[in-house]
Amino acid sequence: MAHTRTRLSLVEYGAPVDLSRAIGAAIGVDRTRANGVLTDAGNRAASSLRLNYNPISVDAVGARAVDFAGLIRLAPSLELEVAPKFLGLDDADDAWREDFFFLSTLSRHGQLLASERLAASGGTPRDLSTLVARSVTSMYEARKRRPLRSYRRVKEADFFIDGDPDPVDLVFPSPDGFEQELIRFDRRNGWNANIVAAAKELLPEVSDPSAASSLVRLIEDLSPQSAPANRRKPIPARHRAWKPLHELSLDVLGGLGLNYRQGQAHAPGYLVATWRVWEDLLTVAARLGFGRSAVVPQKGFALGSKIKMSTGATSKLSVFPDCVIESDGARPRMLLDAKYKGHVEKGQLRISESDIYEALAFARATTCNLVVLAYPALPGNKPKPVGTCTVFEKVQVDAVQIVGVQIESRLISKTGALRAFAANMAAGVSAAFV
Repeated sequence: MAHTRTRLSLVEYGAPVDLSRAIGAAIGVDRTRANGVLTDAGNRAASSLRLNYNPISVDAVGARAVDFAGLIRLAPSLELEVAPKFLGLDDADDAWREDFFFLSTLSRHGQLLASERLAASGGTPRDLSTLVARSVTSMYEARKRRPLRSYRRVKEADFFIDGDPDPVDLVFPSPDGFEQELIRFDRRNGWNANIVAAAKELLPEVSDPSAASSLVRLIEDLSPQSAPANRRKPIPARHRAWKPLHELSLDVLGGLGLNYRQGQAHAPGYLVATWRVWEDLLTVAARLGFGRSAVVPQKGFALGSKIKMSTGATSKLSVFPDCVIESDGARPRMLLDAKYKGHVEKGQLRISESDIYEALAFARATTCNLVVLAYPALPGNKPKPVGTCTVFEKVQVDAVQIVGVQIESRLISKTGALRAFAANMAAGVSAAFV
């Protein structure tokens, strides 16, 4: 039976919200302790995402979240969701949650492209646990016709000799038969044990009946299994199609980015560093839109050198643009760099000076004079077609052209939307210098 939960919400970089009153009413604590609950959640988020600061600030005005998005358990019956700034938070339209999970899963599991889309059926679920469950079961259904089997050595007793019995047992068999050692080739292995354990972990958290029944079918289909190995033992090459599901299962067993333990309770959460999600999305989309061979991601280019005065040692100074888009004849060579924050100040869209200086360094190191700085479009009234690029500012420094664009990403979890995002982004970026 799914637990009844209260969910509080924040928008990344949004205005402070007074959550302490709701926390106090939900779990019966005073305001000071309620603020402490939020601070503790921020510390756990910082530990999970390896931040050296608490991304949840709490003061007299309220609570504010920066540099991350996701779902955190504050107490057994209380959750905090933080919506990424580029998806917003609309209680009338829960599609942002599906978009968020899709993007965060794409970031953590880069092999899940359009053909591996984590589709949700039967309407958009309210909770991320159901989205995770649907993802696990849909990936399992797509692969179960080629089971994840492996060899294992077992000892069994049978009057039919099928393995290597001990000579003494041939003379003095046990009541159950001859003790013998066999090699089995079946689905009982550590990988499937992790998948089953993940399904069992999700089952109490899922509120959707169809998703719960799919989890039950998966558990029954793969059982019995030994205790989960809960480690990333490499999957054999012949079963590489199972790797995304196994990786996702390990994330479930690890709390999907965050553990919260109240006694023996284990509460999955899903946390991501939002700038990383945006960067990974643009890299995947660039490869889909321009072609894998045309995109050179995260390559280092020498900008100059550094000299340590105490020792005289010289080292190379390199820069790493997110993507170099090579020319195809019709399209010039250009740089595409993902930017996440800093382009909206006092209500005005602008490229920050620090981003301009970094773009100039990229241009010089790569000898490429065309630079696109791609920012996520902030939520407006009605979403534009996914991947739509809107140029908001151009900067010219000698021969270098720097173009700032906003890219629409809402509704990217819809069927075929990732490829549409890639196509529209490629077209928009290519036209930015016209």
